[in-house]
Amino acid sequence: MHTALFNLGFRPFFLLGAAFAAIAMGLWIGPLFPTALMWHAHEMVYGFAVAIVAGFLLTAVRNWTGVQTLRGLPLALLAGCWLGARLLALSTATLWWATVLDLVFLLALSVAVAWPVVKVKQWRQWGILTCLGFVVLGQFIFSLGALGIWDGGQRQGILIGLYAVIGLIFILGRRVMPFFIERGVGYPVTLKQYAPLDRWLMPLYTLFAVLAVLLPEGFFDRLAAFALAAAHLIRLAGWHTPGIWKKPLLWVLFVAYGWLILGFMFYGAGKTSLAIHVFAVGGLGGMILGMICRVSLGHTGRNIHQPPRAVTALFLLLFSAAVFRTVFPLLSPLLTLVWYRLAGVAWIAAFLGFLWWYAPMLWQPRVDGKPE
Repeated sequence: MHTALFNLGFRPFFLLGAAFAAIAMGLWIGPLFPTALMWHAHEMVYGFAVAIVAGFLLTAVRNWTGVQTLRGLPLALLAGCWLGARLLALSTATLWWATVLDLVFLLALSVAVAWPVVKVKQWRQWGILTCLGFVVLGQFIFSLGALGIWDGGQRQGILIGLYAVIGLIFILGRRVMPFFIERGVGYPVTLKQYAPLDRWLMPLYTLFAVLAVLLPEGFFDRLAAFALAAAHLIRLAGWHTPGIWKKPLLWVLFVAYGWLILGFMFYGAGKTSLAIHVFAVGGLGGMILGMICRVSLGHTGRNIHQPPRAVTALFLLLFSAAVFRTVFPLLSPLLTLVWYRLAGVAWIAAFLGFLWWYAPMLWQPRVDGKPE
């Protein structure tokens, strides 16, 4: 059977990213817990999340610019570079090579995404390229820390990568969520938009991210977090319409955005570690799972309004993982390790479910026969 796996960026990277999400979490709640904290944090950001970002951007940039992005052998080599870094990162003996390969991967990805944008002079994508640039910077700083050159570099590098990916989510979310909702609920609706929010949210978020990395847990970063929570809550309220709750591919994004807002609230309240997991599990995890379920349907020629019925269960598993990891330890601290492992199991089940339903779509040609 002809494989279409390397026809377009979303195919290999959604497949590899989802598989790695399950494998890496299984290692973390199993043999590596709790001795490999930095490995866990790094791999969930620079392994899992960045793989999905790569797949999405290599696909979206082609649509935005009309310029073909990587496909065939170059795409396979890029995916192989990412995979090689994941394997090398499992051993301290090969850590140096893992950091080098991660940087090579991220630099190659940045060039592959930036080249079509520069070629057609589509400068409105500068925000996305800037976020990607900060991902590269974060990996570089993490590498210096992992190699003993920069004290604290590992933690700072992970935070830079996390906040850069969240920034990317906010940029893309503003573009696609109102569009998806207005055209997906099945009835005419015009969502409320607030131009001042759109103008100031990303500068405010940038300020917060810089403070959270360089001057964490102070007055100003917490104040910025509370301001972001309020502003994003106003934005999200404007995007609400009752019809989303009948469409799992819509409500998953809405709920995940709510988790990001909750993360700002926890951060502002001084619960920094908890906030990071609210951001990462409920926010990024929910956004990623919702988007890869939708994009995989649309770009393989399937009806985005008729996803597999199992997606509702997958989304509930994902958000259950977020609740187990963040809420239950507050309610019953004595069972914290139990909640952590239950969160890991629910996370693994969600991404294994995605692979079960979507992997054949990713390696098979489009069902409508159209070229990619």
